[in-house]
Amino acid sequence: MIAGERSGVGKSTITVGILLALKARGLDPQPFKVGPDFLDPMHHSVLLGRSSRNLDTWMFPQAVPELYARASEGAGISVIEGVMGLYDGYDGRSEEGSTAHLSKVLQAPVVLVLDASASARSLGATALGFAKYDLGVSIPAVIFNNVAGPRHLEMLRDSLKGMECLGGVPRQAKAELASRHLGLVPAEESFDQERYELIRRTIEENLDLDRLIELARAAPPLDIELPKTPKRETRARIGVARDNAFNFYYEDNLDYLRRAGADLVPFSPLANELPDVDGLYFGGGYPEVFAAELTSASAIRRKVRELSSQGMPIYAECGGLMYLCRSLTDLEGKRHDMAGVFDTEVRMTDRLQALGYVEPRVVRDTVLSPRGGTARGHVFHHSELADPPEGGYAYELGRVKGIRGSGDGLVAWNTLASYTHLHFGSRPEWAENLVAACQRHSRR
Repeated sequence: MIAGERSGVGKSTITVGILLALKARGLDPQPFKVGPDFLDPMHHSVLLGRSSRNLDTWMFPQAVPELYARASEGAGISVIEGVMGLYDGYDGRSEEGSTAHLSKVLQAPVVLVLDASASARSLGATALGFAKYDLGVSIPAVIFNNVAGPRHLEMLRDSLKGMECLGGVPRQAKAELASRHLGLVPAEESFDQERYELIRRTIEENLDLDRLIELARAAPPLDIELPKTPKRETRARIGVARDNAFNFYYEDNLDYLRRAGADLVPFSPLANELPDVDGLYFGGGYPEVFAAELTSASAIRRKVRELSSQGMPIYAECGGLMYLCRSLTDLEGKRHDMAGVFDTEVRMTDRLQALGYVEPRVVRDTVLSPRGGTARGHVFHHSELADPPEGGYAYELGRVKGIRGSGDGLVAWNTLASYTHLHFGSRPEWAENLVAACQRHSRR
């Protein structure tokens, strides 16, 4: 597990470099990301050709061991990138959702990334504090980032007490991953082979990868019995919007739908074409970045609105919600027509509107769950509805992170759209319910 003392220490770039270096050695690494983030796993997946998975001990604690074991089958090594700081999670009191908690669940040794800029011997105290904060977390080694030179690295090594140093990474602006308002820029948009090669070489030249592999091999074995999942006949075809505008999906959510009998058909709203399917799934992403192109693709916008009015099950999250609104207004005040399933305008804002875990309680029947159901998810967005409805929401979040207050989820016919990103690992039957709704629609 590659963890950080806090956000912004460079663990994403270092993890990418480690993954690429391990791949170059023929180990076929399986990547994971702690927490709800979509963007780091997208980089892992594109670079390795192996789907990265999210692991979260708050959103879906019971499913974590199984999902980890399934994804790790056949890999030569598993590498888990942490989230925020090592001990940051759901709140300041519990360990749920933290990198530290996951490391204990999976008995994974932690390599702690420390930012060495403007610091030296004091980082030894930082490392020691992290090691002693929770003795159930194994932190055998550290990596120093932003090291000024050999003398600086020598001082940093000498400051450590009770743990080893795997090396120091010098700061190189060209070896850092690009970011925008929701995090890293998706790898498909900014694929720079030269940059990734530089990151890999930087890691290979400055870290002791042999020792890193030894630490991974020293982890205790996990006794995880995978339940049998017999192959089911296809019950329904579900179109999944996947392009530069819509690309925030938990890979395991797609697997839950497949195991429920869905044949998933990728399509691109930017390409203005819609496949012959029984239902639609719009994930999150960056519709605001591609708003002009989405507006130009008018045929698919009209078709989505028509299919919704005819009762086709449609499920949309965050960016998908934005697309299903009447219009989207960008930060420059320019209005772009969207699908118009919901008669409301969404507008971008220059500040974060909501961030954090949520536990939606269903307060009206939807294609995912009848009234009374609960699941867990996450919200993270820089937009708001300019004219939100007064009531009639699908979810009560229990926290002021919804469309209006704690209310989230718009419903029209068999269409459900919300700011909440759900993980079906918290409620697998919701995936079953969506596929069943699509199957019923196909038989009309």
